[in-house]
Amino acid sequence: MDERALAFLKTLLDAPGPSGFEQVPARLWREEAKAFAQVEVDVGGNSIATLNPGGAPRVMLAGHVDEIGLMVVHIDDDGFVFFAPIGGWDSQVLVGQRVLIEGKAGPVLGVIGKKAIHLVKHEDRDRISKVTDLWIDIGAKNKDEAGQRVRVGDPGVLASAPIEFPNGRLVSRSIDNRIGAFVVLEALRRLAKTPGFSAQVSAVATTQEEIAYTGGGARTSAVKLHPDAAIVVDVTHATDYPGVEKKEIGDFKLGAGAV
Repeated sequence: MDERALAFLKTLLDAPGPSGFEQVPARLWREEAKAFAQVEVDVGGNSIATLNPGGAPRVMLAGHVDEIGLMVVHIDDDGFVFFAPIGGWDSQVLVGQRVLIEGKAGPVLGVIGKKAIHLVKHEDRDRISKVTDLWIDIGAKNKDEAGQRVRVGDPGVLASAPIEFPNGRLVSRSIDNRIGAFVVLEALRRLAKTPGFSAQVSAVATTQEEIAYTGGGARTSAVKLHPDAAIVVDVTHATDYPGVEKKEIGDFKLGAGAV
């Protein structure tokens, strides 16, 4: 991966965009695509970049651009913010995390808290914390002050920037599946430099995958484009880490190629 592509990927990974609120990463994706493709966005927020429109066969490359996140559902009298998950979370991951809420006047930082271990009854200490046991502290003194900064319905994500590890590895809260949206766009970019093909090829950054049971934006994009073939890029689990039974799940090593 060249430096330009890596810089774009990091920018895309850092953009907050939970399911239903994908505007920021989707806008970045479209701006990148405009340099080499015909770009449009549909009413569902799906971003479509096309080469050779009207060609045949029609090929669709798709990766969802949304990520898991949080949504404000209640603010109590003391100014603590309670939330529901957007998408599927392991609630243990949330404890103590810093979060970024998209408030009405701009981003609001907070920290996810729970009852201190010293105050938890001994018989309950091994119990897994549920989302309903957690809250977000945004530093507000009371409900009125908190309500001036965040509202019920405001989305949020973990406040964590991408980290570059050795051996060509990246750590990010939004790899699932910002990386898929990146891959299909990079494939289209490379194809744009290949003259003479007859197919219509569209890369799509689809929306709402994390909350959809019937395909989300991928399904509506497919209805719009009516492709003859589609290639969908998403993530899966590597199994080369402690505690995973390869005999049950399979042997998939990080960095070993597509699964």
